Amino acid sequence: MFMVASSVVLTVLVLNYHHRKPDNYEMPSWTKTIFLQWLPWILRMGRPGKKITRKTILISNQMKELELQERSSKSLLANVLDMDDDFRHINSAQPTSSYIRSVYGTPLTARPATVEETSASLPLSGTQRELHTILKELQFITGQMKKSDMESEVISDWKFAAMVVDRLCLWTFTIFTIVATVFVLFSAPHIIVQ
Repeated sequence: MFMVASSVVLTVLVLNYHHRKPDNYEMPSWTKTIFLQWLPWILRMGRPGKKITRKTILISNQMKELELQERSSKSLLANVLDMDDDFRHINSAQPTSSYIRSVYGTPLTARPATVEETSASLPLSGTQRELHTILKELQFITGQMKKSDMESEVISDWKFAAMVVDRLCLWTFTIFTIVATVFVLFSAPHIIVQ
């Protein structure tokens, strides 16, 4: 009864992991660490194009820490400079013609103008408008492709986590079945010779 009940529960869990989408579920960091790094390494599993060893796990954890530190330092710098995290974007509250006076009193522009500012401040001909429209559409398509790639990577992570849970269940149930069979056979009174 225990084996049947636990196999049903774990089958539902595996199917749930297998069909998760990034729209509904975000994979927590502890799940990534356990199901995408350590358990596959213990179970000797691999992903296509990725080798899972103890060294790669430790290196990827160090890289995540460095990325977190870099992101926090960019955020701190952005707060100090009153800018967005991405330095290419502008602060919309700041006017385009703002000047900063240097120590010597000469006017300096605060920052270089972006494509949107340049196109908004200059009169555009028909060809330039078309090129600007094409540029915006290319940026939109590129954004959609990046979003699609990220979503497929998250789906792939969930499916691999489902494979890891499935393999763990396979090994657990196999060992439990062998041990239970041996225990039942040796506890039978007619097998033990006196």
